Amino acid sequence: MGKSLLVSVIAGCCALAAGCASAPISIATGNAVPLSSAQTETQQSLRGASNRLQSVFEERGWIRNANAMQETTRSWMARLTGQDAGDDAPAEAQSVPYLADTNFASMDSAVAVARLSTDLDEAHDLVRDVDLAAARLVAGGEGVTRASLTRDLELVERAMAHSREALDTFDQAIETVAGNAESSAQTAPMYQLLAHREELSRQSEHLRDRADEIAAIRRNLTTDAAS
Repeated sequence: MGKSLLVSVIAGCCALAAGCASAPISIATGNAVPLSSAQTETQQSLRGASNRLQSVFEERGWIRNANAMQETTRSWMARLTGQDAGDDAPAEAQSVPYLADTNFASMDSAVAVARLSTDLDEAHDLVRDVDLAAARLVAGGEGVTRASLTRDLELVERAMAHSREALDTFDQAIETVAGNAESSAQTAPMYQLLAHREELSRQSEHLRDRADEIAAIRRNLTTDAAS
């Protein structure tokens, strides 16, 4: 009973993540954006936080790096157009390193839960740093231009996209670990793990709010300039 309920809860989390991932994002994930002395200190803080998030997320394997994503896109386009993708376009190019390199299916349940909890907390803190930097930008707003706010918006949306991809990665890992939990002693820690997952999910949604706020400030700058 406990196990089936847990699996149902996890399936619901996965469905929510899939729904969120379908929301439009105006940028494609790409390389880290360099800092510029022409930007305000708050904007530099946002760029640093967003770049750091991308770097760590890629290093930990929670998301695919930009080159892997581009290669996957090229491979799919080649197939759609009937072209030969070539022998150097393996199917595993679409795999997320974290899942490919960590055998959660055979890992001891307690070890897996501890690993996932630690990783979820680290991801949460990195997303929170971007959110706090963006919130400071929204609260201040001095010395910004429409062009600089466009870059700021891209940074927040990029971090949001990365956090959603990481959530999908963690959901797959959690589902695997939960499927191996057979006793109540094993399933109980899973609920605590889901709480860590929900914290990351909520923090990711905060980035959507920051993006909306930055977009509103940019629109107001345009309106003021027109009048």
